[in-house]
Amino acid sequence: MKKLSFAAIAVIALLTTACSKNENMEVISQDAQMANTTRSLGDKTPKLAVYIETDEVNPLNAGEYYFCGTKPKGYVVDYTILSASSIRGTASNVQLYHNMNQTYILNHANELIRPLQDKGIKVLLGLVGDHTGMGFANLTSAQIESFAQQLANCVMTYGLDGVDFDDEYAEYGRISGTPSPSGTNFSRLIQALRIRMPNKLITAFYYGFACDFSQNAKDILDYMWTDFGVSNAPTGFSNNKWARLSIHYTYGTPSISTIQSVSKAYASYGAIMMFNLRNYDASEAMNNFAPYVWGGKTVCWAGIAWPKNY
Repeated sequence: MKKLSFAAIAVIALLTTACSKNENMEVISQDAQMANTTRSLGDKTPKLAVYIETDEVNPLNAGEYYFCGTKPKGYVVDYTILSASSIRGTASNVQLYHNMNQTYILNHANELIRPLQDKGIKVLLGLVGDHTGMGFANLTSAQIESFAQQLANCVMTYGLDGVDFDDEYAEYGRISGTPSPSGTNFSRLIQALRIRMPNKLITAFYYGFACDFSQNAKDILDYMWTDFGVSNAPTGFSNNKWARLSIHYTYGTPSISTIQSVSKAYASYGAIMMFNLRNYDASEAMNNFAPYVWGGKTVCWAGIAWPKNY
């Protein structure tokens, strides 16, 4: 997603096909919260999804935005994506990896995830490639089943609300013996994961082979976010699951005038995506769209900047 790559590390196998262990890396505790209940969705539309770069920013910062004047506070962010864990593998195996920051967050879910969920914010595991030649779009049938199970196990074990796919940094073609990458293969992974996570969120950044999802995959996805800027939903994908507006907060993309213009005619779209939320006040940026898409409501910041203390 036009962001820095992540140094991926392995984690311990929690269930038969759960996250893998790397002896040189921090291991996720098996004593983590064993919650598997997804919080009910609110009726606010469009939803606001924000990516948190966990290597740099404490995810709790996503919970400090509320609609001004609401008592009790009506929180603005609906989905927080922990960016990012990764897929690694060879021609014969595939593994879900977390770097040390993701490991710490999952291992301390009660402190860094539950407070968001208690505010009604759903927390998703962000996923990217990791420069090994293995990605979401070139898995064998057996690898699809394995990776889908690893993802489902981790979501269940740590009480997450779903996963988000960003088909970048895989570097397809680096290893021989893998299927040719395709939207068809990626779609099969989505389908296999949905079987294992019928009541969890599955979302995707509209990039790479996510642009070639099958109709079945489109039907079972919960949301997709456009590449940064503004675009119409892909053929066969419902507007009420599409983020037509996708904002790169730190790059200032798209322009304020574009955000305001698009937001004034946003009634049929289901989401807005905001990438790289930081630990300082972003309410001004949110108010470029908030009053137009949420009936005149404005966004306030609680004034709490959570430091990265892990």
